[in-house]
Amino acid sequence: MRVLVFAITLLADAQLHAAQPAPASAVVAQAEAPLPAQPWSGLTAAQRDVLAPVGGIWDELAPDVQQHLAQVAQRWPKLTEAQREQIDKRMQRWAAMPPAQRIRLLERYRQFHRLPVEQQARMLNAFRRFDALPEAERAQLRERFERMSPAERNAFLAGAGMAGHVGIVREVLQTVPTPERRATREMFDTFTPEQRQAFAKAWRALPEDQRDGYRRQMLAMSPEQRSVSLQAKP
Repeated sequence: MRVLVFAITLLADAQLHAAQPAPASAVVAQAEAPLPAQPWSGLTAAQRDVLAPVGGIWDELAPDVQQHLAQVAQRWPKLTEAQREQIDKRMQRWAAMPPAQRIRLLERYRQFHRLPVEQQARMLNAFRRFDALPEAERAQLRERFERMSPAERNAFLAGAGMAGHVGIVREVLQTVPTPERRATREMFDTFTPEQRQAFAKAWRALPEDQRDGYRRQMLAMSPEQRSVSLQAKP
């Protein structure tokens, strides 16, 4: 999951696109009319200097990716030092990847850009929340992601799964005594997206002084009992 975040933010940096969002018609036009390849020699000296980390694999990149990176290099003078350092590190990591891995990520990047603009924004916001989590929570989410079926992964990456999981977990953990947080996170990791939504709906509907009792009640159940209980929620 973190690698997909890296691919999307490298090739379509949210901070760069936020200033000049592409209209939906432009995205459709780009999909229908493939771009010509951008030769390395066609870049300016300043662009080649910025994009030096990917210079060795430039001809392997798809034309649309070349265009995005060229635009990043063009906007380089307007970026902060922190943004430049972050993008430079991402390009170095990208260049170091095996070719097969780059191909897979480029396809996921294109799938991302075929989504409606609003859904892209929700995904990027969810990714930023994911990056802000403690490493232990990120590791648990990555492990859960790897266990998903392709259909479940698609739903998760569409925004609802990740945003919902991160949101309710963080909201609940803020009220949980430290010794019980690990068990609570592990319980959430066993939930399906539908069960998580049912838990969130029931937990938020309760008065604040009853929420922890509900959480403890769910913790005391077996996974099978939780499944039955959450399925019964209106």
